[in-house]
Amino acid sequence: MTTALHEATTWPTDLHTCVLREIASRQLAEHLVRLRSRGPLKVLDVGCGPATPSLLLARAGHLVTAVSTDTLQLTALHDEMAAEPEDVRARLRLVEGDGSEAGRHFPPGSFDLALCHGVLDDLAEPDGMLAALARILNPGGLLSVTAANSAAAAMRAGAAGEWSATRKALGARAVGSADGTDTGSAEGLSVVLADLGAPVLSWYGVGVFSSLRGEQPAPGRGTKTWQNLIAVEEEAGRTDPYRGIAATLHLVGEKTIR
Repeated sequence: MTTALHEATTWPTDLHTCVLREIASRQLAEHLVRLRSRGPLKVLDVGCGPATPSLLLARAGHLVTAVSTDTLQLTALHDEMAAEPEDVRARLRLVEGDGSEAGRHFPPGSFDLALCHGVLDDLAEPDGMLAALARILNPGGLLSVTAANSAAAAMRAGAAGEWSATRKALGARAVGSADGTDTGSAEGLSVVLADLGAPVLSWYGVGVFSSLRGEQPAPGRGTKTWQNLIAVEEEAGRTDPYRGIAATLHLVGEKTIR
């Protein structure tokens, strides 16, 4: 069973989304070796937006349930699946629903891996979603979370010389959990996940440099420019102080065996 996720697929063309999907997939792949003995993994992907690796996981032989309240996202993923072999399509199930209610539909221990990529930013109290996902994981299962980095909110506006927007971003309050924890920071998210029994194994930054010009089209995959870009983002995303100012945070937690 392969754990490699960084395979070619139909990608969105904006630079930040392309980098986010590529880098987050590579970072997650580093941790999937911990689950190698389980064979095909049972995966729950909530949100299943363009930067999540559901299709790549299905290609790698895993059984993926993708859940979203966004009909357009589900339709886009369905269309992307159409070009896949029958066995890949059979391993990826699409469900319209709210991931925060996963505990009502799946019993504890239903999944080996839960993905929550780009979902928390739209939630008033993100810890409810994370609690639901931690509950349905098998002991030793992994929870992969991406969220906007509150420390980077002013970076893009500042890089563009938009000083009014930069001042506003510097003063903006980050989205917090029910107890006031900053879930737009690696430290805050780590506290929430630890409290839920899924302490963080590693955290990364994604889009350290590419997010500063994120709406530009991405260079062609396989080109020297793309290879250099990914090499730079991989290194910066795990190196201080760069990861701390990346546009997106990526944390991988492990469900505590109890």
